[in-house]
Amino acid sequence: MAAGQRDYSKARLTRHALERFVGRFNVEPDSAESQLRDALARTRRLGRNPENEAVAVLAIHRGKVLVAILNASSCLTVLTWPQFEPRMPEFGRPRLPRKRGRMFRRLAGPRPDEIP
Repeated sequence: MAAGQRDYSKARLTRHALERFVGRFNVEPDSAESQLRDALARTRRLGRNPENEAVAVLAIHRGKVLVAILNASSCLTVLTWPQFEPRMPEFGRPRLPRKRGRMFRRLAGPRPDEIP
């Protein structure tokens, strides 16, 4: 795993998170759990909400940006990037991350262990 990336694929997926993933990312309900786990296997932390200890992480699914909100060891919900942007201050981000294009490319690119 590349520096700064985290694996949350073992997190407990709530029914709400799976329903939002299906609805927002056009995924078949039968394969939603495995596809969400694949996306959560390679994430980058965006911030933490000090009020409820929730953590926002960034992932890529089929070339689309996905933001998962986790608390303890559970994935509570899944948002698209436009849905998360207004909530960034809640997670300690007063503005967009610098060099976010590079961050997205690193998440979408080949894993360091896959490079020949």
